[in-house]
Parts: sequence; C-alpha cells; structure tokens
Amino acid sequence: MASGRPLSEVIADGEGVDSFEQASALSLGWRELRRNRLAVGAAVFLLIVVVIAVVAIVWTPYPMYAEDVARPFSGPTLHNPLGVDDLGRDILSRLMVGAQIALEVGIGTQVFVVAIGISLGVVAGYYKGVPDLIISSVINVFYGIPAILVAILIVLFLGNGLQNIIFAIAATSWMDMARQVRGQTLSLREREYVEAARVSGTKPRKIVTRHILPNALGPIVVQATYGIPSAILFEAFMSFLGLGVEPPTPSWGAMASDGFQSIRLAPHIVLAPAIALSLTLMAFNFLGDGVRDALDPRGRRR
Repeated sequence: MASGRPLSEVIADGEGVDSFEQASALSLGWRELRRNRLAVGAAVFLLIVVVIAVVAIVWTPYPMYAEDVARPFSGPTLHNPLGVDDLGRDILSRLMVGAQIALEVGIGTQVFVVAIGISLGVVAGYYKGVPDLIISSVINVFYGIPAILVAILIVLFLGNGLQNIIFAIAATSWMDMARQVRGQTLSLREREYVEAARVSGTKPRKIVTRHILPNALGPIVVQATYGIPSAILFEAFMSFLGLGVEPPTPSWGAMASDGFQSIRLAPHIVLAPAIALSLTLMAFNFLGDGVRDALDPRGRRR
C-alpha cells in the first residue's frame, strides 16, 4: 500500500474492501435512482410538500384559526381556492399547516425508531446468545400486542400532544427496524474483514461503527423511508378517532374527521386533506421502492 502500513492492518481496518464496496454501491445506487422516473417524480413532489410546510411557518393565505361563520361549508372560490370548512376556516391554510404536522410525525417518529432499532438490532446481531434471545423475545412480544391498543393507552396516559403522538407511534413501530438491523448485523459479522478486525483485537464498538453500520446503511434507509408514510397514516387514523393532536391544530386526519359528518353537504372538506394525505403516502412509497431497487443489486436493470 502507498501508506506503508502492513497488509494485516489494512485488512483489519477493512480498507480497500468494505470502503470500496460502499463507494461502488452508493455510486451505482445513485445512478440507478436517477433513472427511476417514478422515484424522481415522487422526490420532487415531497420536496414541494417540504417547501409548503416551511412556508407555512411564516405565511398562510389566512390565519389557520380564523373563522368566518357567515360562510361555513362554502366551496372553492378565488379567495378560498379549496373552500372553507364547517366553521368558515380556510382549508388551504389549514392544509399547509397540516403538512408540517405530517412531516414532523413521519420524520420525528423515524428518528426514534432508527435510534431504538439500530441499538437493539446491533446488540442482538453482534453478540448473539443471551442478548439476542432477550431482544428477540421482546420484539415478538411487541408484535403480539395490537399497535393501536398500545398507542391509545400511551395517549390516554400522556395526553394528546404532538410529542406524545410521536412517542406513541415510535413505541409501536420500532420492531421492524430492529429485526432488519439484527439480520444485517448477523450477516456482516461473518465477513472476512470483520473477522480480521476481531482477531486483530479491534474493539466491538469500532467494528460496529466502521464496518457493520456503514454496510447496513442501505437497508436502514429503505426501512426508514417506508416507515415515514406508515407513521403519517397512523397519526391520521388516530386524529380521525379524536386521539391525535389537540384541536384546533390542523392535522390532515383531524380535518377529514371534522368534515366527515358533512360529507354530503360539502365533500371538499374531506376530499382536500384526504387527497393530500394519499398523494404524500404514495410519494413516500414510490421513493422507497426506488431507493430499495437502487440499493439492491438484484433489482437493478441490466
């Protein structure tokens, strides 16, 4: 090697092995993702949603709480492109703020899910034995408990705040990430460069951070990408039941719930948040499919 280091140290550190594989996989994956027009279109749509959510922090066409009791249930007009709800509140303004709630729930939940899933999955997969048995048993127990029941109990005890909703969803959805990371760790710990690093006396923490996690990054990203729409949908469902964010904060699920009783009189009240929710969920799923195909060599086009 140009650095003059012994070959055994180079192999133990994984230089020229896992680093080369990572660079090649990321390069090929990025090139393949750009060729997927559906995934690119989904990414553009999600970027627009993010921009709308950011803009809503400082500006909306009307204050989201402003009521015009003289014009309830009014349909789309030039002044209110998406109409107003049963209290005369502008639906477009509330939809823009609702995008913030959706993104905060989706991304915030995955932050907790990734932290919990990686921590438990790495411990179970790397050390195996008793730690793996305990963690796998806990995962199976959580799989056996209905997620909606756990979420409802957490919200009932902690309240309806946005942070509590994120915590409730994360507490019911970390298992898939943990199992994914566990499986990847079990596979990667048997690779030659990991064995060489272990034999040379490299500490487990260094092996995990330098060799295992970087090579497991692709599946983790894919799993998190699929987890975001699941969290958004779960929050919308809880808000529809009245267990989401506290009113009058506009969640897309709560907006659909508010307009459900008057769906025959003013269907636009339900359709606007329902369409926004559906398009956002589809965009995340299409992007997740694209990332999965790009990072999976078996899914790449010849």
